[in-house]
Amino acid sequence: MKPVRIVQCADSVEGILTAVYDAWAMKYGHEFIKLQVIGMEESVNYELFSEYVLVEPNTDKADKVARSIQKKISNQVYGLVVKAALSNDPRKADAIYHFLVRGFLIGKGVVDHLSDPYVQQIFEMNRFVGNETHFFKGFLRFVELKNGILLGKMEPKSNILELLTPHFADRFAGENFMIVDMKRGIAAIHEKNREWFMTAFDEDQMEALAVYDEQENEYSVLWKAFFKSVAIKERENQDLQRNQVHIRYRKYMTEFEK
Repeated sequence: MKPVRIVQCADSVEGILTAVYDAWAMKYGHEFIKLQVIGMEESVNYELFSEYVLVEPNTDKADKVARSIQKKISNQVYGLVVKAALSNDPRKADAIYHFLVRGFLIGKGVVDHLSDPYVQQIFEMNRFVGNETHFFKGFLRFVELKNGILLGKMEPKSNILELLTPHFADRFAGENFMIVDMKRGIAAIHEKNREWFMTAFDEDQMEALAVYDEQENEYSVLWKAFFKSVAIKERENQDLQRNQVHIRYRKYMTEFEK
């Protein structure tokens, strides 16, 4: 039996789709190929005598795969692939590859093959990413900086910033705001009444964002005061509160800051 060939790629939509392109072009046999995201190796099982191939992100290759998915399978499947690629699941690259192997064979009906393990994994990842995006629509808190810019900080498990920002761009169209993923060093920047864009922050910028002067932030003070005023000490239920607002969401939530 041939050794398994493990194609390693960057943790991004472009990186994973590039790996799909290169893995397919190898003509090595889909059953002997696995995809693996660099940095997530510790979360998956290693196999002896495997061959490792490192793939660098390539925009042209990724675009070709994206167009093929949309044209030969469906836009729905492309959306599922993109959202799965944004998850923090270490299985995602391999699941996407084998999901697409089935998709190009079956067509758009691949989404109905719910007993297939790879189809199940893709839907599972989509549910997690969708739920986390929904949670942060309610849990993200903004503080007003001295220059008037609204700053929201978060550390989601999945890379949901691009999915989350349109919600706030619609709600705060007339505001200058910035949403920063402190875990990944990326930010969404929105200038009032203009289109928002994504950017990466360097180490110095991330350190500067880690600390901000809250003493003059009236919105923050008012929100904390409101949160305390509506709380009824005799009816305090920490277990219920943890169920409603998990501890991992509280780090940058104003009402839970001391």
